Amino acid sequence: MAAIYLIRHGQASFNSENYDQLSELGFKQAQALGAALKQRGLQFDAVFQGTMKRHEQTAQNCLEAMGCSVQPTTLKGLNEYNHEEVLEKYRPEFGNHGQLAQFLASQPNPRKAFQIEFENAFHRWRSGEHDEQYSETWNQFHARCKDALQHIRNHCGQAKSIAVFSSGGPISAITGHCLELTDAHIAELSWSIMNCAVTSLLFNAEKLSLRYFNDFSHFELGSDKSLLTYR
Repeated sequence: MAAIYLIRHGQASFNSENYDQLSELGFKQAQALGAALKQRGLQFDAVFQGTMKRHEQTAQNCLEAMGCSVQPTTLKGLNEYNHEEVLEKYRPEFGNHGQLAQFLASQPNPRKAFQIEFENAFHRWRSGEHDEQYSETWNQFHARCKDALQHIRNHCGQAKSIAVFSSGGPISAITGHCLELTDAHIAELSWSIMNCAVTSLLFNAEKLSLRYFNDFSHFELGSDKSLLTYR
């Protein structure tokens, strides 16, 4: 059987004008992941990545640290949903970055406050009760993630070890599809995926199964605990 390694991007630039850019810590996470994978003796025969900058940067830094020269194939279906739109439709004032930054600055724990607001916004989107307000519905997002997975399976050739650099949303959707989980359970999965964590699937022509989920032991066992982040 062949193995797919679903890799979440490193820490993006939270609460900045351009979220789709790795933070300084995000670059370190990608490099540390690559070094850990190299130490394990893992090499990739094929690589896929979303079209977002944080996917590209994570893939580049991880692969360089591994000494892997495989050129990634970009696949738009691996992109994250539009989290800014999802949040803005729930709280229109957050469409203004300055107002969002002001709100977060007023909170004792800005990241926790953002998570609470975003979970509420996410569940509104996922409910399907306001689909006409969104450029991509939950069902459309879920379908394209499944299509991306099928594309990888159909176009990986003879590769036995396949890296897929993506985001928490697509990784949880693909994992949920593999396990036949409900939408609610898929949503819960997405909150737990760490930056630069690895989820692995095994597959052949007839079968797809989960090997492991959200492995971040390459950070947990290290001396620098600052590499452990959700956002």
